Amino acid sequence: MTNTFKKLTLPIAIAGALFTSSVIATPVTEATSTVGQSLQTSSAAQYQNIDLDARYKSEVLFEHKSNLFWGKGERIKVLSKTGDSLAFTEESEHVHPILTKHGRKMDQAIIQVDDNVFLGYGFGLDTPVMIEGDDGIIIVDPGESVQRAESVRDQFRKITDKPVKAIIYSHNHIDHISGVRAWTTDAEVASGEVKIIAQEGLTEAVANWSSNLGTLFGHRTSYTGAKHVEEGEHGTVNDGLGPRFMQGDISFIEPNMLIEANGTLDITISGVHMQIVNVPSETKDEVVVYLPEQKILHAAEVLQGENFPNLHTIRGTKFRDPSMWFKGIDTMRQFDTEIMINSHGRPVEGKEAVANVLTSYRDAIQYTHDQTIRYMNKGLTPDELVEVVKLPKHLAEHPWLGEHYGTVAHAVRQIYVGYNGFFEADPWQLEPMAYEQRAKAFVEIMGGRDNIMKTAKAAIKAENYTFAAEILSYPITINKDDMEARKLKAVAYKAWAEDQVNINWRNWALNSAAELEGTRDFSNMISFASVDVLTALPSKQIFDMMTSTLIAENTLNVEMALTYNFSDTNESFTIEIRNGIAQLHETALENADIQINTSREVLNQILMSGPNAQQIIGKHLQSGDFSFSNGSLPDFGLFMSYFDKAMSPEDIMLIVR
Repeated sequence: MTNTFKKLTLPIAIAGALFTSSVIATPVTEATSTVGQSLQTSSAAQYQNIDLDARYKSEVLFEHKSNLFWGKGERIKVLSKTGDSLAFTEESEHVHPILTKHGRKMDQAIIQVDDNVFLGYGFGLDTPVMIEGDDGIIIVDPGESVQRAESVRDQFRKITDKPVKAIIYSHNHIDHISGVRAWTTDAEVASGEVKIIAQEGLTEAVANWSSNLGTLFGHRTSYTGAKHVEEGEHGTVNDGLGPRFMQGDISFIEPNMLIEANGTLDITISGVHMQIVNVPSETKDEVVVYLPEQKILHAAEVLQGENFPNLHTIRGTKFRDPSMWFKGIDTMRQFDTEIMINSHGRPVEGKEAVANVLTSYRDAIQYTHDQTIRYMNKGLTPDELVEVVKLPKHLAEHPWLGEHYGTVAHAVRQIYVGYNGFFEADPWQLEPMAYEQRAKAFVEIMGGRDNIMKTAKAAIKAENYTFAAEILSYPITINKDDMEARKLKAVAYKAWAEDQVNINWRNWALNSAAELEGTRDFSNMISFASVDVLTALPSKQIFDMMTSTLIAENTLNVEMALTYNFSDTNESFTIEIRNGIAQLHETALENADIQINTSREVLNQILMSGPNAQQIIGKHLQSGDFSFSNGSLPDFGLFMSYFDKAMSPEDIMLIVR
């Protein structure tokens, strides 16, 4: 980033002593700075006059004149264009020109490979793919919402009216599954008329983002997409992976054909021979699709488009193992591939070009992983690691590794935490001063609020934006209504955002500025909450998510159990509250305090009713479809009162805290 090492000229009072800005601008200690300097010297010497071999020369990998794929166009062609783009592509002083150029690759188009493979490119964040067979079609990645999927479906139906025979979920993320109801129905899937194919861990992963941490993930994803500010030059311009994630109806139908972990499904559907292979990478349930007769590889999101990958996503996720990821790409390199298509990014034509992209991509991941481990073993901590782990020239300048989506810097931090945990070895981190008390102490030793404000203004003038934002955090923590400090921090973030080529960093800064100013617009926010997803999940996962919402402090002296018996699925589940924990049993617990006899269908109606749940329960009590064989409605109400309700996104403050 352009402002990282700019010096702050104003001396800063810390603990009664004056330290010049050169101290602030040098984040590594004296002991480790030598390591950093030696690496920078050796890196410069190593890559200054590097003679790139044939893998990286432009004649191997070049953009088609259409700007919609890589290659000569011998087997790929642009079938049609709508003339629209969901990305913001105008030049603006408020948008980094590299980010604008990236968005200009995202025009809406139907791209055809051979005579039977069609990509719905640029209609949303994800690229649905249609493979036409003898008597039907196969859809790979149905789209990010029902509405986005319908927009692609309408284009595909201009090509063929053959029925859907199969849908392949490449992995569990919301933009790869949520448009499924635009293509098929529950009845078609239940009858086996339509196959939904996925890796066996997909449904459990969907349950995690849609329920357990759905509130937080949805909220943080809104920041990642800058959904609380206007779109365009002062807001989101594209989403890195594609033009934009467009919130719509989130649907889900559970797969009826599963691939085992690390397994391969060799199958022919409508005359199309496919090998569907589990390639753990971005997610453990990721699958790629290979058409051996045509030598076409659908790389799913193992490659995250033309971007350095999100080895960690700052919106929040479990640890992504970089070692597993680059080894997954090695699996893909074994295919004899002449055309590569992706869930994100433009297709690549030519065997050498595909090999170039796959090799470079996996090398960048391994380089980042291995060099982080190397310097961890020298004792460096995350703040120091980001200064020394940098991609070499031949990878940093590769056209598929621009840091528009992931960055080496935030990947390095997560690799450290993923392997080593949060503790950087200095014991103060084990028991730091209480959060707000610490803020008060920092304000005091920095000379008080007025000195912090003065210093922050000087830092902003010197374009040292993140330092200004950091020190302004302390007076805001002490007084969350300090609008002068909040607005100044917002100024710093807006200015920093304009420097960013990484869309996630830009968007977080802009959304954070809106929170600081109190101007967040929630009308376009992203929500992972979906009744359709919830009602499609297995019953076990519905109840399992409840256990983490128990209000423990209210139940330390409570022992109580609730059993649900479902007549239509022949299932029984018991949630047992026991002194501050809630345990799920996949059976009816004998002598449970409350025993409810109903059906999963009725439970779905209750889940779908939202705030009208009590009326729905009352209706089914009268009909006998919801009855108590032990306990009563007041007992049921008491039991449910022990479980917490999710906060509204408006009440969750990520920055003003």
